[in-house]
Amino acid sequence: WLVLELTDSVWQVGLVGFFRSVPLLITGFVAGPMADRFGRIRLILLSQSLSLIVIGVITVLIWMDAITYWHLVVGAAVFGTSWSFSWTARRALIPDLVGKNRIVDAMLLESFTQNISRVAGPFASGTLIAVLGALGCYVALLIISIVSFLIMLLVHRPVHVPPIGKETPWQLMTEGVRYVTKNQAIMGDLLITVAMNFLTFPFQTLLPVFARDILHEGPFELGLLGACNGIGAFFGLLIVNKVRHNFSRGWIFAIGSICQSVALLGFAIVSTFPLSYALADSTVKLAFPLGLLTLVIAGLGQSAFGVMQSAIVLLAARDDMRDRAMGTVVLAIGTGPFGRLQIGALAESFGAPLALGLQTSVAIVAIIGVLIALPGFRARLK
Repeated sequence: WLVLELTDSVWQVGLVGFFRSVPLLITGFVAGPMADRFGRIRLILLSQSLSLIVIGVITVLIWMDAITYWHLVVGAAVFGTSWSFSWTARRALIPDLVGKNRIVDAMLLESFTQNISRVAGPFASGTLIAVLGALGCYVALLIISIVSFLIMLLVHRPVHVPPIGKETPWQLMTEGVRYVTKNQAIMGDLLITVAMNFLTFPFQTLLPVFARDILHEGPFELGLLGACNGIGAFFGLLIVNKVRHNFSRGWIFAIGSICQSVALLGFAIVSTFPLSYALADSTVKLAFPLGLLTLVIAGLGQSAFGVMQSAIVLLAARDDMRDRAMGTVVLAIGTGPFGRLQIGALAESFGAPLALGLQTSVAIVAIIGVLIALPGFRARLK
């Protein structure tokens, strides 16, 4: 919202998302070997420290009324770099804390806590923007980040044993890539992760555009749009927990991804004028509640994606390959910035609804293709 207010450009909104995620294409290669060498918790704390610095600097700049678009671009790039290291180490740490037999339970719990943030965060941020402006949002984010850092200091630290071999970082990276390409379960996970991050997840970049320019709403309603996705994810977790013993994790992961993509295709359709005009006299009054409903459904699918994405890799990978396998997931996530650039360019040229509709349609076809091509991905993991 701050970028849109500063620039009034859909393209530049997408560009900030691009710079936040593009470091993942580099750090995805090195995050796994770094976690192997230096320890997962140490890497997490270092990453959180870097994020705190970024948030603090941006908060001060907003307070001084000195914030510019390029400050946000640089901050997004640094924040994305720190996130990639932290995410790799946090996910690889889970089996150390709970054991392999409880990985799915741990991911369900993590997704539950993330969904609390996904519901409360957009709602609170939308309210704070409407009442206090962007400064109020960043002050709250700074406080939450400090609390998170202090809590991480209390986490039990498993004994870290660095690799004994004399492989160079490059050898460790290439060995990890060769390993995952031969594992159909991990490859299927990576390919669907690419499809979702490149084609489906960039919808988040366009939510401010849909809220302001398509649905003609304000920051509070933008918060509602984001919160509905999290509300759907809560119910999705209940469904995933119910069916996880009846279907393979690959199937749950793929079907959840398709569900989210189909729902977002529906969001793009119901937000457009012709359908809304045909169904009611007031375009906005009909389009907004229908949009909320489709985002709830999208959240159902996103919960399956969130739980199974890491669970599949952690269960399929050997223990000595766990960090590097999770690093390749970061690489797959790193395709997201190009999707944000693409959807931003499409939205600038053809409008946000058509851009989102095109990308989600391609995502659905791609995910079905992965299901057909990789039988090992569909199989049950022991």
